[in-house]
Parts: sequence; structure tokens; C-alpha cells
Amino acid sequence: MESELRRACSLLVVFAVVGAAACQREALPVWYDGGLTSALDDAERRKTVVMAEFYTDWCNWCRRLDSDTFSDPEVRSELARLVALKLNAETTGAELATRYGVDSYPTMIFFDANGNELERILGYLPPEKFLRRVQRIRTGDTFLACLRVLEEEPGNIDAIERSVEGLLERSDPEGAISRIEAFHRATGGEQLDVSRRLMFAARVELHTRVYQRAARLYRQGWDRGFEVPDTAGTSTLSKVLGEGLMDLPAEDQAEILRTARYEDAASLLEIPDLERTSPDQLLDVAGFAFSNGHYDDAAATYLRWFDREGAAAPADRLNDVAWRLYLSGRELERAATIARQSFAANPDPETADTLARILYARGEVEEAVDFEEHAADISEPSRAEAFRTIAARMTAGEDLDDRPAFDSYPGTRRRQF
Repeated sequence: MESELRRACSLLVVFAVVGAAACQREALPVWYDGGLTSALDDAERRKTVVMAEFYTDWCNWCRRLDSDTFSDPEVRSELARLVALKLNAETTGAELATRYGVDSYPTMIFFDANGNELERILGYLPPEKFLRRVQRIRTGDTFLACLRVLEEEPGNIDAIERSVEGLLERSDPEGAISRIEAFHRATGGEQLDVSRRLMFAARVELHTRVYQRAARLYRQGWDRGFEVPDTAGTSTLSKVLGEGLMDLPAEDQAEILRTARYEDAASLLEIPDLERTSPDQLLDVAGFAFSNGHYDDAAATYLRWFDREGAAAPADRLNDVAWRLYLSGRELERAATIARQSFAANPDPETADTLARILYARGEVEEAVDFEEHAADISEPSRAEAFRTIAARMTAGEDLDDRPAFDSYPGTRRRQF
């Protein structure tokens, strides 16, 4: 009896210690209570770096970063080694967001104690990936350090990978392209796969940025100047602008812009070697093809990816692929197979809705309505009515009007007064 009592007391002590440790871990201070200037002073005193997270109240990925990543004990422990502060990019941090060119959220910018930018992380990262990035930055393995390495060793693979990533995060695809070209020359073409992969990413970024701006200026009636690089991925647009695109009727301009975007994208789709690309890059290539109207190429590449990775792919990725095949009207039989696998893995309203629409497009109306009504049954009340409306339209045999965004590029011209 006495020995059992001693064991019980010992267990209570252990539980108390573990509980106290857990409470200390949860209460570990992370976020700095102050502005950037005082945070830099604190970083100087502690001989560390500052991380400023720019967020907004409406940003879902910011909330996801808080709930998934910043709540992780290892991440919190790592952040405690820095001076980490949160800045609302639309209120108290608006001036700093403008100063540092922050226009997407979340964005984490890292500074040394003198206020020099060392690195930035754009968007959401899960705990393990975020932790690795922050540990690298804190120990001096930064974007700027990689640029210095690349100046001395233009053929350094790790340095070119990291440098291109950093330049694209800073919206500098031209800088990335010039460094990739230098890397290709320095390696004598022996790292062609690396060069192809990085060049595709950089030229896609340039193409996307230029055509987004062209669409905005078209909708605003070309109210300011616009210079377009005469290079792969934008040369067709450069040509049509030089030939007087802006002087044509608005309807003609829209058609020419859409055709130019399609043709410029075609030149970039020749860069990747699909036989040698990774599954993730296959999705990148397919996504770019889809976004620019190359629906046959997109479908073939999505199916190539599915044949390689589909059995083990997560449900949300499968659902996205099935949805894009549906929007483009390509490979609907395979799209239904992919959508069924996605629904089986994660039977939520989104996967049910995707499968329903694909079945409807294939003429399997009864089953399509069943799945759409199921989506309504398991969704939040605020969304259920939208799914029931789609089910009713299916029953009535109506066109659902689902089309890829490229088909409406560059959008509607703003009315001029």
C-alpha cells in the first residue's frame, strides 16, 4: 500500500512538471510589443534579427499562419530567438508596407539590427518549412548572402536556386533571368535541367506581371505609358503595342491582347522538358498552360501528373485538377475519375460540387443533382442555398456558365465619361 502511494505521488510530481513545462511553452513570449524602430534597438541589444509580419484582418492565409504555424511549439521557440512583431498593413503598418513594397499577405521581412533587409518570406508556410527558412535566415544563410556567393561562383547550384527564389519574391524576374543566363554559361550547359526549371519560373513571373498590367491599363483606357520587354514571354505584346494597339476599337484591342497573351505563353511552354520535370513542376506547367488558354496542353500535362502521382495525391490537389479539366471542357471522363477519388478522400461540399458539375457536363444529370444536393446538405447554411440553386439549374437543364478566366481576359473596359 505504501509503495503504491509513493508511485502515485511520483506520478503526480511528473504530471505537475510536464504540465508546468507545457504552460511555460505555451506562454513563451514571441511577439514584440512595439514598433520597428524600437524592435531594431532590441535586436542590436540581443545580437539577433527582426522579423516583421505584415498581415491584414481579411487575409485567410494570415489566419492560417497564426493557427497552424505560429502556434507550433518549435516555431514559437525559434521566433523567441528573434525580435518578431506583427504589423497590420492597412492600419498601423501601412506606411512601412508601402515603404518596403509589400502588396501580398502574409509577408515576413527580416532585418538586421541596422534596418537592412536580409530576406523575406511570402505567403503561408507550414511549420516545418517555415522553421527551416527562419533558422537559415537567423544563422546568416540569407538571400543577400546567396547573391554574394553567386557573384564569386556563378555556377553554384544552391546559390542560383536561392537567388532566383528571392528575386521572384521581390518581383524582379528580369534580375532572375540575367542570373540564370549567367549560371547557364558558367556551367557550360551541364545543368540544363536546373536552368530550364528556373528560367520557366522566372519568365512565367515576367509574363504574368506584364499581362496583368496590360489588362489594368486596357480597362482604364491606357491612361499612362507602358513599356514591355521585347523578350521571350512578352515579345508579341511588345510588337502589337508598337503597331498601334491603343488606337484600335476597344473590342479589337481585347481580342488582340488575348491572342498575344496566348502566343507569348506558347513560347514559354516550350521551355520545360516534361519527361524530366518533377511532379510539382508538372502542376506549375499545367497551371500556366490553363491560365493562358492552352487547354489541350494543360489537360495532357495534368493527366501526366495524375498518372505519376494521383494515387498518393491529396484531395484538395486532385479537386483542383478535376475542376480545371471541367472548366476547360477537356478529358471529362478522366476528370470524373479524379473527382471521385478526391471526394472519396475528402467528402466535403467542394469536392461534391466539383464531381457534380463534371457529371452534369457528361450528361449524367441524375447523379450530378444527387451530388450537388449532397454538397448543400453538408455545407454551412450560408452556402447551402447556392448549391441548391445549382442543383435546380441542373434539373432544369440550364447552362451553368462555368468558363475559364482566360476566356474573359482582359476584362471589361471602364466606361469613359
